[in-house]
Amino acid sequence: MELFLWGLGALLAAIGLAELLRWLLFWVWRPVRPTELWLVVAPQNGEECETLLRAAVERVEWLNWKGPCSVLCVNREEDPHVEAVCKILERRYPTLRLCKKEERVYDIGREC
Repeated sequence: MELFLWGLGALLAAIGLAELLRWLLFWVWRPVRPTELWLVVAPQNGEECETLLRAAVERVEWLNWKGPCSVLCVNREEDPHVEAVCKILERRYPTLRLCKKEERVYDIGREC
């Protein structure tokens, strides 16, 4: 039993050390000045759209990005349910934007 507890303690220490190293590397390699961040979400249908968009907005808020950041919802199939959900959530989350088929260009961040 004692060997099991020592092994568990060593495993948790290794996981903690890996997490500390990850945090340190992200801190060292952070951008010198804030840059623009776009998180692109392309839901398949209206049923999963709300879950994906809320998760994406929460992820952007969790990142605590210093520069401008937005979530871009790409409606690939022109599904009216996806468009309706995006329009409702756009009112609640100002960082969310809907990108329609005719608005897609090479630099989607600037034109959508």
